[in-house]
Amino acid sequence: MKPTRTPFPLQRREPQRSVLMAAGLFLLIGLLLQGWRLWSLNATYDQGLFLQEIWNGHLGKPFESTLASELSTPVLVNREALPTLGYYHLGQHFTPLLMLWLPLVLLLGVWSLPLIQVGLLTAGGLVLHQLAKEDLEPRLANWIAISYFCAGIVIGPTLENFHDLCAIPLLSFSLLLGIRRRNPWLYGVPALLLPLVREDVGLLSFSFGLWMLVRQRQAWRWAGLGLCLYSALMVVTITNHVMPLFGSEVSVRFMDERFGQFLAAQNGRGSTLDALKAMVSQPLLLLQELVQPIGPTFKFLITLWLPLAFLPAAGVDGWLLMAGPLFVALSSQGGNALAVNLRFVLYLVPGVFAGGILWWAQHPALFHERWLKRLWRTALVLSVLFTITGNPHRSLSALIPDSVQPWVYISPWRQLQRGAETRELLRTIPQDASVAAETHLVPLLAERRVLLRFPENSAYTDEQQQERPAEWIVSQPGFNADYAPAFRRNGAWVRRSQEKTQALLASGNYRVHRCNQRGIVLRHLSAAADPKGEPSAEAGASCVGQQFEKARAQMQREGDASKR
Repeated sequence: MKPTRTPFPLQRREPQRSVLMAAGLFLLIGLLLQGWRLWSLNATYDQGLFLQEIWNGHLGKPFESTLASELSTPVLVNREALPTLGYYHLGQHFTPLLMLWLPLVLLLGVWSLPLIQVGLLTAGGLVLHQLAKEDLEPRLANWIAISYFCAGIVIGPTLENFHDLCAIPLLSFSLLLGIRRRNPWLYGVPALLLPLVREDVGLLSFSFGLWMLVRQRQAWRWAGLGLCLYSALMVVTITNHVMPLFGSEVSVRFMDERFGQFLAAQNGRGSTLDALKAMVSQPLLLLQELVQPIGPTFKFLITLWLPLAFLPAAGVDGWLLMAGPLFVALSSQGGNALAVNLRFVLYLVPGVFAGGILWWAQHPALFHERWLKRLWRTALVLSVLFTITGNPHRSLSALIPDSVQPWVYISPWRQLQRGAETRELLRTIPQDASVAAETHLVPLLAERRVLLRFPENSAYTDEQQQERPAEWIVSQPGFNADYAPAFRRNGAWVRRSQEKTQALLASGNYRVHRCNQRGIVLRHLSAAADPKGEPSAEAGASCVGQQFEKARAQMQREGDASKR
């Protein structure tokens, strides 16, 4: 980064205790809440998908995932195929760096992913602090780092299901620190790795290169040009040539979901280059998409800069550093593009906070104004309050209702109890068996080659293209009934699970293995029977009917109550 003053001598630097305390609290609270999400069954599909594809690496099949296969074009879009054993998630997202975590996954299993995610995002804040200390007085550098740990745009993605973007802040701030310290290795390694985090992270590194070209001195401008060329080449090569080797999701599914409005003439299909050409050829539509809807767009931008009290938004550096990802976010369709609690906002975090450092380096005297500190402190409090009251990813459901109207609240004791009961229910399923389970159960069962989401699927295609049934089926109608009054999909899962379960029993290929208030487990006849015994066919079918009818009755009662 462009130096504006000599570094402050060590004897003038204040103790970093406040930053270390903030980082420690962020790490501790993040791990506790992520652990609570896992135990209380609020962690869902993606948590299991990433665990499965990393875990498969020890079998010599990295990135293989039947859960990812359920999101492939033939299964999800065309609905002409079953999930396939041997499908690689690289067709949807190119994430080679994930395999670095294989040893930890094998050691800690499902608990490894929260440690990776929260740990990387905490480390990103500590590197940001080092970056800030290069050009800002110690107290101001501390404020920047503490703002990172209090920012909703950081807290939200930290508490989400595991995702591949959690390494972005650490690599981005390391790259910028390498520029500031004129350290080629500290710059070069993150610059090479960023596009390998995920295919579209190259847009972020391209933005860094653009900023270097415009705002840096001559020596770093050539490096910026090289980073722009490398990033663009990686994005084009990966999305147009590498990922299509594993699936057609980029050209068929993702382009339609995100940029279908520009590709209407091609039925929403095309490559990344096709999308860019379509944008250039439709400038009025592009301008409309960038600013509309005006209300959500304005709210999104306000939330981005809130942790820094808005002032650094007046500088050009922050906007340049996030130019590419911000363009994609504003031009994309769909609600997720402007969601500040989701992983995608991490593309913008480096630009916001590094841009804040650069702005403050040019206005250091302003920090000593009392009104400014009051404004900044108020902004931080609001950022934390807005995040808490939003209950991101049901992380705070022990304290905050999942819904107020209609009322949906599960007590902490009940959440602890159902976590223990569910694990007891799943304990009888063999570790290497194929399973189809409801989405909230997916993270607990993902350390196996074949795992499907029920009731969407109960069979898959093996590597010889033969159809195979899942050996075990798991459903918890009572769990979904608790949330059905406020969330339609939970009610739909109860109804569809009932229909699918009864059809599987009627086929004669499954028997009831366990059935009680904890849930229902079906066993395919090809799987070994439980030596402890199972209920008779009549008793099992009767219990299944009772559990679903009980859940349906609960949904009806609570639905009627919410209408009063």
